[in-house]
Amino acid sequence: MDAVHALPLPGTLDRKATSELARSLLELRGSHAALDGAGVERLGALAVEALISARKQWQVDGRELRITNPSPAFLAALEALGADLDMLQTGPQT
Repeated sequence: MDAVHALPLPGTLDRKATSELARSLLELRGSHAALDGAGVERLGALAVEALISARKQWQVDGRELRITNPSPAFLAALEALGADLDMLQTGPQT
C-alpha cells in the first residue's frame, strides 16, 4: 500500500475552516489519507458535506480515506446531523 498522508483536523470546522479543509483535501487528492479528528470540538454541516464529497472522490480514485481518533464532539455532531463515520470513509463499512 502507498504511504498514508495524515491531516489533523482543526478544533472548529465551521464555514471558514471548511474552505481551508477543502484546499488541504485537494492537495491530498490521489493519495491515501487519514484525517485525525481527535481535536475536533465543533463540526458544522458544511464540513460534513465536504467530507462526504471527499469520500466520494477518494472512492472514484481508488484511494483510502479514513477518519482517525474522532473526538466525542465529532461523533456527537455527526449523529446530530444524521450522519456517521461510514459516510466519510472509503473501504469496508463498519
